[in-house]
Amino acid sequence: MMIKGILFDKDGTLIDFSLWIDASVNTIKKLMKEYCIEDDNIFNELKKSIGIKGNVAEPFGALANRSHEDVAAELHFVLSKYKNIELAPFQKHVVELIRGEGLREDIEFKPLTDIRALYEHLSSKGIKMGLATADSYQSAMHMINKLSLHDCFDFIGSNDGVMKLKPHNDACERFCSMYGLNPEEVAIVGDSYYDMMFAKNSGAIGVGVLSGVSCKINLKDIGDVIIPSVNSLFDNEVLCSLDEESYETRELWTA
Repeated sequence: MMIKGILFDKDGTLIDFSLWIDASVNTIKKLMKEYCIEDDNIFNELKKSIGIKGNVAEPFGALANRSHEDVAAELHFVLSKYKNIELAPFQKHVVELIRGEGLREDIEFKPLTDIRALYEHLSSKGIKMGLATADSYQSAMHMINKLSLHDCFDFIGSNDGVMKLKPHNDACERFCSMYGLNPEEVAIVGDSYYDMMFAKNSGAIGVGVLSGVSCKINLKDIGDVIIPSVNSLFDNEVLCSLDEESYETRELWTA
């Protein structure tokens, strides 16, 4: 028996996550300029508040796991100590800034695998390939358009203002409903603890990848299997080990 559908997280799983680190740092710099703040300590405090340490996203930080609205709320918490800032308009403004960074025409999306080849490989096995991201629909489509992947996703679940975000099971329910799948026939592939919580909440198989924000220790207690990257899914033996009855086999493929 083989799984019949795979839902992929986007950033850190299919696409290099660093673009959102850059987008967030640029947003923080713009905010500091807007509020006339020139202080390296506050700059570092703002980065730390959303989970950026140096040039790396921490695995349990807001940037790695939460929505842009949550990132904005964390930045507000810090800045409100220094300025009188109302949350709602600030949050709306920050989300627009971050999303604007993600929609720039000069943005470089760095695929972590040959996404088209992966889609074709999975399709040849009768496996539906979907996207489940906390990113906005516009940003998800910007990536798809820039990389010419229009025909490479059977389902797109995003922060469209309607769908409940991960780790809620809404995206998986919609994916299953669209293709007549049971949750246990679906693998959810992602690089964060929240992705694995999403899999648990959905009743799906959680597949953690180490190509993004997490290392093995962050995922091993909640993921069903851990692989180095989505490239492992080109291996038919790995694919076959992802169904719910193959626990012993899975251990062989755990990174």
